[in-house]
Amino acid sequence: MSDPAPGVPHPSPIGESKRLITMDAVRGLALLGILAMNIRAFAGPFATYMNPTLLWSYQGADKWAYRFTHVLFDTKMMSIFAMLFGAGVVVWSAKRSQADRPTLWLWMRRMFWLLIIGMVHAYLIWDGDILVPYALCGLLFLWWARRLPPWALLAIGLVMVCIGGFFWAGYGLSFEKMTPEQQVKTLAQMQPGPEELREEIAPHLGPYIELVKHRAPNVAAMQTKFFLMFFLWRSGGMMLVGAALMKLGFLSGRLKTGAYAAIALGGYALGLPAIIYGLAELERASFNFPQRTMLDLYNYFGSVLVAIAHAALVVLLIKVGVLGLLGRALAAVGQMAFTNYLVQSILLTTIFYGYGLGLYTRHAYSEQLLFVLGVWVLQLIISPLWLSRFHFGPFEWLWRTLTYMTPQPMRRAVPRPAFGRPTGVGEGGAP
Repeated sequence: MSDPAPGVPHPSPIGESKRLITMDAVRGLALLGILAMNIRAFAGPFATYMNPTLLWSYQGADKWAYRFTHVLFDTKMMSIFAMLFGAGVVVWSAKRSQADRPTLWLWMRRMFWLLIIGMVHAYLIWDGDILVPYALCGLLFLWWARRLPPWALLAIGLVMVCIGGFFWAGYGLSFEKMTPEQQVKTLAQMQPGPEELREEIAPHLGPYIELVKHRAPNVAAMQTKFFLMFFLWRSGGMMLVGAALMKLGFLSGRLKTGAYAAIALGGYALGLPAIIYGLAELERASFNFPQRTMLDLYNYFGSVLVAIAHAALVVLLIKVGVLGLLGRALAAVGQMAFTNYLVQSILLTTIFYGYGLGLYTRHAYSEQLLFVLGVWVLQLIISPLWLSRFHFGPFEWLWRTLTYMTPQPMRRAVPRPAFGRPTGVGEGGAP
């Protein structure tokens, strides 16, 4: 990518005095909430994320922990993250256009470095990475789509979400038409037996280099096959929905409090019953593949409504001022979402994998939530403390420095109160 023309000021980030506090708080919720789902893939094989009966007993506290996270978090937090990423490009480009700063080439460089960091994360740290799919969506269509009016963004986004649901359901429906060899391979991935589970568990408890080799094919499949089948449509569609909601004033807190209350109540009233019914049917089907792909659609579509309801509830609580200290801590977590996301991966893979404490598969769903709560508390405390002395999180600083090709100022000249009342509105640029 070329440098700016002579006489054009070197590009630099938009100042934090212009951050959108509502977006930061919603992003903080998504960052913390997504860990309640990712913990399953940190603590055990990915198949146990989909089928809770494979490795641990599905009863008592573990059953209720799975139900709780499925209803309130599964796919909802990923959807909120995607919405905010789409909203972020609207805010990011608008601020730079107003300041007469280069935009397209800078956005492409920004997405390029997000892609590189995501590849490092996926291959060397954890194969559940979302940064690569986000970067690909940003490079492929998000920049150009941002110019569309809200109604077009909503319509195209929801159609994309529907296409993703069609592909997922079709994946299960095509099972009967597969060859016996293809069926065996598919079942080994989606519903592994004891032998396949042992083969998946062993590398996670072995040397680091063996785990890197083991997960490389899975990562490649996630970034190609599953990107084209799922992430492009579901995440990409929700990004367009988020861009529309940003233009409509929803994510910036411009709507009346009554509107946020109505949206939250409506989203929960329509989405939660469908999700709960779908979970009951999944339990009756023992979470078996391929039946579950059709039953997953209750949560797949219901989560769109609940994700928007979650976001509306957070914005509402921020607007009426009832969150207080917690709201400011949540906004700090969201402001450092890039760092906090990567730290979650580094910390929890070290706890669960063999090159660390080796706790892989030792803790079922209810115990996994104790680790989640611990990380939540740490990040809610550390994020405001860090931002009281520094402008960015460490990985935000790295990403911005690479994007703007010049070291960004990190330390504050004058420290601010860690839990002081935030000022301003602004940029929402973290993934």
